[in-house]
Amino acid sequence: MEVHAHTHTARKKWTHYFWEFLMLFLAVFCGFLAEYQLEHKIEKNREKVYIKNMVEDLESDTTSYKKYVKDIDFTLERIDSLMYLLKSPEKNTRLNRIYYLARRITMSTGLLITNERTYEQMKSSGHLRLIHNQKISDSISYYYNELKLIKNQNDRINERFDNYVLSMNKLFDAELLLKIFKTRKEPEGSLTKLLTDDPMVINELLTRAQYLYGTLATTQNFGLKTSLTAGSLIELIKEHYHID
Repeated sequence: MEVHAHTHTARKKWTHYFWEFLMLFLAVFCGFLAEYQLEHKIEKNREKVYIKNMVEDLESDTTSYKKYVKDIDFTLERIDSLMYLLKSPEKNTRLNRIYYLARRITMSTGLLITNERTYEQMKSSGHLRLIHNQKISDSISYYYNELKLIKNQNDRINERFDNYVLSMNKLFDAELLLKIFKTRKEPEGSLTKLLTDDPMVINELLTRAQYLYGTLATTQNFGLKTSLTAGSLIELIKEHYHID
């Protein structure tokens, strides 16, 4: 009976397993680094796109502030003139002008509208974290928090306008007011009359007009102040991100 010797496979040395592990580790680690670098590049590109869009929003805001200040100056002048003429002894000789001023005051919303498109996109998507520069991040938060004051003022303006309009129907003829709205011109002729000469009715209108005046003037000041903040933020962003 023949006896066959068993053949044995040579055992691998521990160093072989070590090198296999090391090569696998390096492959995984290099893949991780490549993925990290790609994600970092994508986020940097996304950050720059957001920042450019935000600068456009801020520049749009500064244009809106300038226009608002100019528009509100006209409205405040009209309220001043209306106040003067309605309290004047010669008011009955200036009724065409009084009607015109009273109606023109309501032909502007008086609202200060800002552009928060990019900020809201970044906020809702969690991408505000992409802004790594702490000074810029803090300045952006400060600016958009300041806009809450303007939103509150806009609500007050709507309320003041509503109150003012409610007082107009006691003093002015609706048909003539509509004609002024359509033509944008002061009425002509001598048939213009107030519905009443009651000083209490006149005072009610002017009281509500002066509250509107105060709210518009306050909002105008907010606009001037926030315009400076927006300008400083634009300069800070452009300097850091090298945007022309």
